[in-house]
Amino acid sequence: MQKRAILIANSASMIDHFNRDNIAILKSLGYEVTVAANFREGNSSTSERVNEFANELNGQGIEIVDLPIPRKLSQIMSAFRSIRKLKKYLEDNPCEIVHTQTPFGGVVGRIAAKKYRRDGISKVIYFVHGFHFYKGAPLKNYLIYYNIEKYLIRYTDCLITLNQEDYTTALRKFKKTNVRYVPGVGIDTKLLSEKNIDISKKRRQLGLPVDHTLVLNVAELIPRKNVETTIRAFAKVSEENIGLVICGKGVLEHALKELCRELGIEKKVFFLGYRTDIIEIYKCCDIFLFTSYQEGLSVALMQAMATGLPIVASDIRGNRDLLHPYEGARSSSYLVSPDDVELFAKKIQILIKDSEERKLLGQENINNCEEYFDIKIAHEKMCNIYNELVL
Repeated sequence: MQKRAILIANSASMIDHFNRDNIAILKSLGYEVTVAANFREGNSSTSERVNEFANELNGQGIEIVDLPIPRKLSQIMSAFRSIRKLKKYLEDNPCEIVHTQTPFGGVVGRIAAKKYRRDGISKVIYFVHGFHFYKGAPLKNYLIYYNIEKYLIRYTDCLITLNQEDYTTALRKFKKTNVRYVPGVGIDTKLLSEKNIDISKKRRQLGLPVDHTLVLNVAELIPRKNVETTIRAFAKVSEENIGLVICGKGVLEHALKELCRELGIEKKVFFLGYRTDIIEIYKCCDIFLFTSYQEGLSVALMQAMATGLPIVASDIRGNRDLLHPYEGARSSSYLVSPDDVELFAKKIQILIKDSEERKLLGQENINNCEEYFDIKIAHEKMCNIYNELVL
């Protein structure tokens, strides 16, 4: 009888962005793989991309369980419906590995699988993409999310974190748990660093000025990503012939465009929406600006590193792992408090004026990505975890 594994997340886009290699690993280990997520709502990619991804999964013979997993506590009833549906699936299709992630995905997956774990059928993994009770988080996050995690940890065979702060927190707070560190999903650094494009041609295709210095931000347009600070900082940069490129979609898009009009920079800011050619866009920009309030380990930031962009980023968990992986990393001086608009603007202005500094930072970012965050590292660690759990 063939072994089974199921990957669970809040949204289909989470599986698409963070689990493609995990699917490949499980298939290579002989598992029949199922994906369980919300394919209808809460996705950070377009509905067209979600449908395309569903077709890709079907083409690989991967079954899809469409769950109404919510992203907000106010939609809690959808979580109960998801648990019931997932329990029924696991009853009919026993899975040796139940790999859960995201806050609600972790709740739904672990509660649904607890009977099968107790009966020795399933091993349960919870991959944390960033604890909500991080250092500096609001008290309510501790009261809600920490206590939920404290309860559910008993139904967890392996807790995986992707940044060092969360790893230390998990070791301290969940002492009897098998806690592992994996540096995110990893990046194919060789592929990204060696990809060449015709920059002028690509800029023309995108409607971007060919002769400008372009600052890039890639993020979902939601409060947590703090794109407002990106815009306000850019507005304070006094240099001529500069532009700001924003890639992503979300509920704040209209408000952010209105902010650009209020600041008088609407002709310098280019909203490109969700992109499937994002690597080419990194390659045709000059500086990456990332002002997020909260991250686990940002794929967007890793992609910027691997493509050789100099980076100015918020000084938060995850970003520190990436830009300060060792003492004395040059890029560490470009970490800024998330709300410090003036300092973000100052750092960007330095990089616009100093092409040599941009070059040095870009090369350091490539080197660090290759050494610490290459996909081969994450791949090997996940293979070991999957194998060890089912021995």
